[in-house]
Amino acid sequence: MLDNAIIEKIQSMPDSEKGGDNALDGFEFQVSSAVYLMFKEIENKNKCALIYEKVEDFIIFTDEIQLYQAKSINRNLTPNVLYSSQKKTKQNESTLSIIEKMNNNYSSIKEVFPSHSVYNNLVICENQTFSKKLSKDCKDLKVLNFDLLKEEAKRDIINNTTIKKYDWSNMRAIRLIPKNRHEEVTRIFIEDVIKNIMGENKINSLALYNTLTNEIRKIRKNKTKLTSEFVMDKINKFASFEEDLEYRNYVHFLNDEDGKNFKICMNFNTFKNCIRINNDPSVQDYNSIRKYYRDNQFSNVYEVFESIKANQSFENMCLILDECEIKALILLVIAKEMN
Repeated sequence: MLDNAIIEKIQSMPDSEKGGDNALDGFEFQVSSAVYLMFKEIENKNKCALIYEKVEDFIIFTDEIQLYQAKSINRNLTPNVLYSSQKKTKQNESTLSIIEKMNNNYSSIKEVFPSHSVYNNLVICENQTFSKKLSKDCKDLKVLNFDLLKEEAKRDIINNTTIKKYDWSNMRAIRLIPKNRHEEVTRIFIEDVIKNIMGENKINSLALYNTLTNEIRKIRKNKTKLTSEFVMDKINKFASFEEDLEYRNYVHFLNDEDGKNFKICMNFNTFKNCIRINNDPSVQDYNSIRKYYRDNQFSNVYEVFESIKANQSFENMCLILDECEIKALILLVIAKEMN
């Protein structure tokens, strides 16, 4: 379960990440990687949140804490790439190697949250491969867990770094997206995920991608978080679905006052997309109202509404949802039943 207290605790920790990859193309690769990996979690129906440049390049929270260091390196991944000291920059004076930094950042989080699952991931361009010096038959792998490194590779890393004991099993490298086509590939993946979880649609993936990358720049500056709820809200804004129900075609079922209530309209448009996602909380409420509507002879929205408010089986729903949300769900049920 996503725990906001954990996110807030990590956000309060001292900064060890000071700007990440300074080259523009390197930063853009990082941002695309963050968006791509958030959609991986959404595809797996996980609630998630992302923070940027805190401890690592970015962190994605679900019921696990996944740290990510994104490197748009132009070389295949070898033991030498992992253990070579980094050059000092104005933004970062540390000369720690990639793997030393991964291990130290993993340890800093694990010490604070010893009972939580914590992993550190090195994200590289899909164009690069894993050297056979790292592990046998790993050239075509997309993910390489470091506990599968050859013993010789592990000895090489230990002999060339200051750390003598690594937590290999909780570190890995991921070949994610190509550097020269990172935006295009990420947008295609976004389109596929939305289709898989919500059905056929026409999505303005460019507008959605730009909105999310701009939001990441904001959370980077303000040290806040990007949530899956924010992403889903933007999907609802930029996607249109087959057999889409237009609110204007059903607003006449409401009285004059409710027909002018923009909150009912907004909730109607949100719910009609949310109920396409199996694990969304609104699905259960929608299904309960739909069954109740089918089992009874109601003549209008307000008969359903008043009956639900008086029915004890809907007590919990009425405590959680406000009147505008309940009316929007009832209107959506009626629209679906008529369609």
